[in-house]
Amino acid sequence: MSKSIYIAGPMAGHPDYWETFALAERALIKKGWIVLNPAVLPQGLKPEAYMPICLAMLNAADAICMLEGWLTSTGARTEKAFAGYQRKACYLDLENVPDIGGGA
Repeated sequence: MSKSIYIAGPMAGHPDYWETFALAERALIKKGWIVLNPAVLPQGLKPEAYMPICLAMLNAADAICMLEGWLTSTGARTEKAFAGYQRKACYLDLENVPDIGGGA
């Protein structure tokens, strides 16, 4: 059975955030995960429009992976709290996410 994982980390004020998220996505796919990556959302929405979309993505995931710097991000901290409330598996860094097989 496939498992999905949501990536959370700092975006605002980080001009290269999409590269960081893309690297994490590729690493998680290699570990066999289906990845929900909020960095692929279209740009240009009001900042407050993103969180409901991100929480819906997280709601569909089995787990969350926190990227470096997540403690400095209000959004990532909110996502971690939401995942904790739902009792989802939470990995505080990419290296601790288990290999579940079936990756590319």
